[in-house]
Amino acid sequence: MSINIGDKVRFLTQVGGGKVTGFDKGYVLVEDADGFEIPVRECDLVVVPGARSTALSYSSTSSSTHSDSKESDTQTAATVAANAKLEERISALETLVQKLTRRIDELESAAQLRAHARAPQSGENNNKAATPGKNQIVEVDLHAEALLTSTQGLSPADIKDYQMKIFRETMEQYKKDRGRRIVFIHGNGDGVLRKAILTELKYSYKTCRHQDASFLEYGFGATMVTIA
Repeated sequence: MSINIGDKVRFLTQVGGGKVTGFDKGYVLVEDADGFEIPVRECDLVVVPGARSTALSYSSTSSSTHSDSKESDTQTAATVAANAKLEERISALETLVQKLTRRIDELESAAQLRAHARAPQSGENNNKAATPGKNQIVEVDLHAEALLTSTQGLSPADIKDYQMKIFRETMEQYKKDRGRRIVFIHGNGDGVLRKAILTELKYSYKTCRHQDASFLEYGFGATMVTIA
C-alpha cells in the first residue's frame, strides 16, 4: 500500500505515529503529536485505515518538479513550526530554572540565618562574657565578622537584622541595670546600622541616654548607651 502526504500512520518498531508531511531521500517525514517531524523508513510504517488523504501517492523512482517543490515547502513549514515550539519550551524551562535558582538562594540564606540565630557564635560569646563590674563599660562589637563565623549567602539586610537582634538582646540583658554603660561598636560605613540603633533607642528604650562613644577609642564608629 502506497503512502501519501496527509496520511495518518503508525510506527511498526515503536509506539506512536503521526501524519505524513513529506518525503526526503527515501524517508517518509512524519509529524508526531508534539509537532516534531521524524524521518522514518517506509517499511517501518503502516497507514491507519480510513484516514488516508486524497493526496497523490509517493513514488521513490519518479516525481514531478511541482510535487518536489510542494513537498519541500511543506517540509520547511513543518520544520519552522517544530523549531518554534522547541524554542518556546526552551524559553519556558530557562525561566523556570531562574525562578528555582532564586528560590534556592533565598532558602539557603534563610537556613544560614536560622542556624546563626539558634547557635551562639564566636563573636557573640566574646560580647557576652562574664558579667562586668558595675562601673565597667560593656563593649558589644556589632561588626558582621565579629558576630558571624561566615556571611556567605547572607544579604546585607539579613546581616543588619542579625546585628539588631544582638543589640536588642544586649539591651534586654541590662535594661534593669541602671547606670550601666554599653558601647555598641557599629563602625562608620554608610551609617545604616547606626541609624537603626538610634531609632530603636528612641522608640523602644526612651529612658536610656545615648551619645557618641569616645572618639579617641572608637572614632565615629560607636555609640554609648547609659541605662536609666
